[in-house]
Amino acid sequence: MIKLIVSDMDGTLFNSNQEISPLNLAAIEAAKEQGVRFMIATGRSMDTVGPTVDKYGLTCSFLLMNGAEVRDEKRKIISTTDIDNSLIENLTQVLEKMGYIPEYMTNEGAQICGTLEKMQLNMGYRMLCLDRSHSMTLEEAIEVGKTSVFMNTLTRNDSLKDMLERKLEIRKIIVFNPDGNVNVKNRMELAEQFPELSVLSSYPENIEINAKNATKGYGLEKAIEKLSIKKEEVAVFGDGLNDLSLFERFPNSYAPENAQPEIKKRASEIIPNNNEDGVGKKIFELLYKNKEECDGGKDEDNSYR
Repeated sequence: MIKLIVSDMDGTLFNSNQEISPLNLAAIEAAKEQGVRFMIATGRSMDTVGPTVDKYGLTCSFLLMNGAEVRDEKRKIISTTDIDNSLIENLTQVLEKMGYIPEYMTNEGAQICGTLEKMQLNMGYRMLCLDRSHSMTLEEAIEVGKTSVFMNTLTRNDSLKDMLERKLEIRKIIVFNPDGNVNVKNRMELAEQFPELSVLSSYPENIEINAKNATKGYGLEKAIEKLSIKKEEVAVFGDGLNDLSLFERFPNSYAPENAQPEIKKRASEIIPNNNEDGVGKKIFELLYKNKEECDGGKDEDNSYR
């Protein structure tokens, strides 16, 4: 019996237009009617997830910034896992030497250091990462980024020193580069140089850095303890390497056809891609199985054993 459904957003619940399809939305609502909880598990922060949830009228809990922040259905923070502040300066220097523009996700929203032009360039790289059709030029991506929810929630600091003086709690650092091969090489170097950190990617075009225990899988394990839900009562959906810890720790794992190869290898089942309502179709199937289990547990007087 599935009691909790956990889904990644980008590339999984979202289609290529960054939308939740009517069928996926209907499946989530059907789960709610059956008493099955729904949780969004994403690398994003509440600042950028909140508007989406509000737009579709969803009621759910949240596993944010790859597990660095967990919130309940009222968006109250349940737990946080921050990056050790003593690592930030050295880590930033290494990332900048690699050619990245670090974006810091904190208790006071997303932060970036440097000029406005630098901020806009980073946002262009982010838009290229989200453009899975790979149809945009960098110039077009920069223009799209100027009005994106990510830009609207991003605070610019003149320097890293200025940001650090604010004593922020830094929960995640994300960087972008359109060259996926370079990111693979750099990700390995970062993991070796900073063993106390989790270094992974949700797309080939980015690198996401968290504290070691700030992973979706670890965060979800802690969340279900409080809900008294067993691992086999959870269904997880994801497509990127930041979902790998979910697939390693939870047996009911579903990857859309568009998922990265490593995720598909770990999945218990491959479902239709994110443009073909794969998540919604599988949720309806799981709900039907739930109903069959319930019906099978009834006596002749229609009461449950």
